[in-house]
Amino acid sequence: MTTLGQRLSSKTKAGAGVYLRAIFLLLAVLPVAGGLLYGLAYSFGLTGALSTGFTLQHWQQVWSSGALLSSLAYSLYIGLVAIALATAAALFLALYFQRSLRSGSLSYFLYLPLTIPAMVMGFLVFQLFTKSGLFSRVVYGLGWIDNLQGFPSLVHDTLGFGIILAHVLMAMPFLTLLFHAIYREQNLEQLQEVSANLGAGKSYFVRHIAIPTLLKTAAPNLLLYFIFILGSYEIPLLIGSQQHQMVSVLAVQKFQRFNLLDIPQGYAISVAFTLFVLLLLSISFKKLQRHA
Repeated sequence: MTTLGQRLSSKTKAGAGVYLRAIFLLLAVLPVAGGLLYGLAYSFGLTGALSTGFTLQHWQQVWSSGALLSSLAYSLYIGLVAIALATAAALFLALYFQRSLRSGSLSYFLYLPLTIPAMVMGFLVFQLFTKSGLFSRVVYGLGWIDNLQGFPSLVHDTLGFGIILAHVLMAMPFLTLLFHAIYREQNLEQLQEVSANLGAGKSYFVRHIAIPTLLKTAAPNLLLYFIFILGSYEIPLLIGSQQHQMVSVLAVQKFQRFNLLDIPQGYAISVAFTLFVLLLLSISFKKLQRHA
């Protein structure tokens, strides 16, 4: 009876796994694959209001203009800088404010930014850092600048300071809580005591044990959040520069123009970006599995 029960249990688990995979395919993979195929068909002129048959004209226009490559490079710059700054700040809080994260006010304060949508965060940065914003008025009141126009351009700037700041403010609380959970899960506090007994200082423990452990464990989450920043739309639309656009803003502008001939180019940009993200995820997760 025990053997029969074990066989039935294994068959039940196997069947549940098949059903879960089928549900995942229906809810996650098929919509993405369907959208990707439709975008490919539209970009190749096989469907749409002005379709005339298979053509590479729309792809040639996208590549020859250079807008896709420049916006992709700009998106990569924004994503890398934002995730690097947010990770550094989160590591600092998670490593040096353990007690406050456990029971202090910091543990409650970090949850507040997690409730703020991207559009609201972008609007908040806009209100604080424009030439007529709160900080410029404070600096002007202190007499550090002669007029409000003397305040540096931190929003709608070519370096993307406002976009980076908004994403850092959104990512830092999440990453801090993530690192704090990993710190406790990996028993790093006990490892610190062991390293101290062996004569290692706090800085040695942080540099050679804590940070590598936290980064290695959180690597998939960091990668996914980096992808999220790459494809962000609301924040760069609200406080980004018109000279340098992120990929999502560039694609949506193609969709929303009155010229219907720009719509296939928008699909071409979206398909190219989706393929780039899938390739990046595939390569990155393979490397993570090798080093696991």
